[in-house]
Order: sequence, then structure tokens, then C-alpha cells
Amino acid sequence: MDVLLRRLKWISLLMMTFLLSGCMYPQERQQQLDKLGEQIATVQSAVLAYQREHRWLPYRYTEDEYKLTTKYKVNFQELQGGYLAAIPPSAFEEGGPFIYVLIDVEKKPTVRLFDLRVNDEVEKVQPYVTGYHSKYKKWPLGQKISPHFFTIDYEKLGISPVMVPSPYSSTTLPLIMDDQGKVYVDYRTDVMQKWQMSKNKPDANQDLRLWIAEDSFYVPAFSPVMKMRNNEPVFVRQSS
Repeated sequence: MDVLLRRLKWISLLMMTFLLSGCMYPQERQQQLDKLGEQIATVQSAVLAYQREHRWLPYRYTEDEYKLTTKYKVNFQELQGGYLAAIPPSAFEEGGPFIYVLIDVEKKPTVRLFDLRVNDEVEKVQPYVTGYHSKYKKWPLGQKISPHFFTIDYEKLGISPVMVPSPYSSTTLPLIMDDQGKVYVDYRTDVMQKWQMSKNKPDANQDLRLWIAEDSFYVPAFSPVMKMRNNEPVFVRQSS
């Protein structure tokens, strides 16, 4: 009996170590993710070198801003060869979990990552929301967060609440929705934490999505526009 208990404890320890070490990826892929900083820096250098020579940036533009900065995707085809020896293994183009994007393209072009795993979590819920509206002709709105934005009433959808691991902290973040049925991620907790610790506060009209991405590898994928109002981050319409 003691031997069995020891074996069970050993197996449990291995499973916990597996989960905490991020081994949802194969070992080779995990090693690639451990070098994200180096990969981002390499692409950043290539982007700036390209800009110096051509006077414009190597990106693919898309008008859709729903997913945030996938609006300016790094165009690796333009960079390969003279500027970049190889596409980073963490990039979507190489089977990785990230889309390399540019933020602040007008003032300070900066390479950041759009995490496709966040995309996967949102896409789990969006069909339920759309399907609910098709059936009942109304959206599964929960509590009102701010004008036009609400929590999701998962009980109406018949599914368990979905939480997304934060790219900025050890917390998990809830999904929310607007009154048009679009599902988003609520990053206000992370924004507030940075705001409390930061000496350089954002301007009243500054888009907090870009502000929180300034000193991180990641953009806040699927976030509504956020701005500071009365020392709190609030959601505003895209056109605001």
C-alpha cells in the first residue's frame, strides 16, 4: 500500500511539473518559446533596417481592427534574405503560436506578438453567442460593465465560463461581449495593475491597449479600446 501511495504521489508530482513548466508544447517548441525575446529583437532589427532603406515599413495591412494589432502584420516575405536569415520558429508562418505584428507604426514602430491561443479561446465562445442570437433574436448579455459592454451570461449559453491566461500576469481574464454580439477579452485588471505601479501615467485620450503592450512581448488580443476615466480603465467604442 505504501509503495502504491508513493507511486501515486510521484505521478502527481510529474503531472504538476508538466503543467507548470508549460509543457503543453513539445520540448523543442518550448525551447523556442523560451527564446521569444531574442526572436522579437531579431525581427525588430530587421524591420528597422528595412525601414531605413525603403522609407516604409514591411507589413501587410488589414482594415479589420477587431482583433487589435493584426492590422499591421509583419511581412516576412519582404524581410527574408537581405534583412532576416529565417522566420522565427515561434511565428505562425513556421507553425508557431504567434502572429508577429507592429504597433505604434507612426511614431515608434515596435514588434509585438498576437497570441493565437487567445484567438482559439474566443472562437470557442463566439459561435455559442451567435447561435443564441439566431435562435432567440437577442444577445446573451449579463451584467452591464460600461455603455455597450457586458459580461456574458454563460447559463443562457449552456456552457461553462471561459477564462484566458493573461500574457501580463499570473491571473486569468474573463471574456466579455458588446451589444453587437462580439466577444472580447477583459484586460482591465492588468491595465489597472500597471497603472498603479507605473510612474509614467497614460494620457486621458491614450489607447490603453497600446500602452500596456509597450513593455511586454504581447498585444492585448481581442481587447476593446480602453481609456482612463476617473483613474479607472473603461471600454469605449472603437470610433471614440
